[in-house]
Amino acid sequence: MTAHRIRLTTRRGALLALASLGALSLAACTTGGDAEFEESGGNEAGDGGSDSDSGDQEQPAASDGGGEEGSAGGADDAQAASSVDPADAIATLEYPIASDEAEGTMTVGLHHLRRRGETLELLLTFTPEFTEPGAFTLFDLHGDNHSVVAPALVDRANLTRYDILNTSKSYDSPAMWNSTQNVIELSSGDTQAYWANFAAPIDDITAIDVVMGAGPSFEDVQIEAEEG
Repeated sequence: MTAHRIRLTTRRGALLALASLGALSLAACTTGGDAEFEESGGNEAGDGGSDSDSGDQEQPAASDGGGEEGSAGGADDAQAASSVDPADAIATLEYPIASDEAEGTMTVGLHHLRRRGETLELLLTFTPEFTEPGAFTLFDLHGDNHSVVAPALVDRANLTRYDILNTSKSYDSPAMWNSTQNVIELSSGDTQAYWANFAAPIDDITAIDVVMGAGPSFEDVQIEAEEG
C-alpha cells in the first residue's frame, strides 16, 4: 500500500451491481506537519484518471442510485441530467468555473449521503451559469480534469479519506462507481444529477465532510440511514 501525503484544507461553501469491494482505510497520524494518509480502495483522487479504459462490467443506471449515467448518450443522458430537482438540495455551495472554455460559476447541490449496505451513496447536482454560447460537459467545465469533478469524503476526526469506489484508473470506465462526467452537455442553467459511491466509514461516525476538488467543502454532512 502506497502512502500519500495529503494536506486537508477547511473551506466552506450517486448500486451495487459489482461484487463486494473491500475498501482499505486511510489511517494517518500527525507529526506536527501534514496528515499522512494511506489511500482507500477507490480511485486516487488526484491522478486525473484515464479516458481510454473500457470495461465489460455491467453498471446500474443512474436512476438506481449510481453507476454510469447513460454513457451511450441520447435520451438516457437527457433523463439523467434532469432527474433531480436542484431546488430540493439540502445545502449548496458555489465556486468559479475552473476552465478556459467558459466563464461563470458552478453551483453544487447536496441532496443526500445515504448508507447502502457497506457503501455510502452521495447524490449531488451540478448547475453551471456562464456567458459563453453552446454546451459543455462537467469535464470541460473543470479544466478537462476528472479529479477536480470527483468529490471525496473526509473524516477529519479520524484522519481518514474515502475516494469513489473504483476497480480501474479511469474516472468514466464501467468500473467506476459514479456518474459520467464527459458525456452530458450542459448549457448555462442546465443541471446534471451526479451519483458517487464510497466505502462505508470504518469508524463509528454519523457525519463526514464532502470535499469538492474545485471548490469548498460541505462540512459535517449527516449520514442517512439505509432506506427500507
